[in-house]
Amino acid sequence: MKAGLSAFPVSLGIMDTTALLSAAIQAARQACTVILDVYDTFSVEDVITKSDDSPLTQADLQANAVIQATLQDAFPDIPYLSEENKQVPYAERSSYDAFWMIDPLDGTKEFVKKNGEFTVNIALIQDGRPVLGVVAVPVTGAVYWASRGQGAWRDPGNGSPRRLQAGHFSRNDSGLRLVASR
Repeated sequence: MKAGLSAFPVSLGIMDTTALLSAAIQAARQACTVILDVYDTFSVEDVITKSDDSPLTQADLQANAVIQATLQDAFPDIPYLSEENKQVPYAERSSYDAFWMIDPLDGTKEFVKKNGEFTVNIALIQDGRPVLGVVAVPVTGAVYWASRGQGAWRDPGNGSPRRLQAGHFSRNDSGLRLVASR
């Protein structure tokens, strides 16, 4: 069993966290490969503008397809929601015990700028709460993951995952700094 991966129950039946995380990590890594293939040949003229004025690229669409295919092959009974798919009516998705939540290319604007500041995000939601999540950084190869009760892990891209340690702090601590992205 890989570091940071173990078993836990899911509403859809008893599922092995190792298998769930492995599928999500595999899907994220495959998406990174697809994204980088597009990144190398991408130009601003290839951007499509969605109805909400946000950008959409072939990298978004291809990564989405790869992630969905990988997760559906591994867990065909777990539905998925992605911002790149047709919206599922609330009446349907509110009945889901568990589902994959996917952002195949978080930071499309950064992708278009070619600054490397974008990620692949995959989470498993159960009973309205996150159970596990994977964040992959295509340009560095780093993959981060966490699962309920198992902590957070980082593989910098060399196949040697290390457990991440969270710091403990209070709002009253001196020298506390808040960092936010753009």
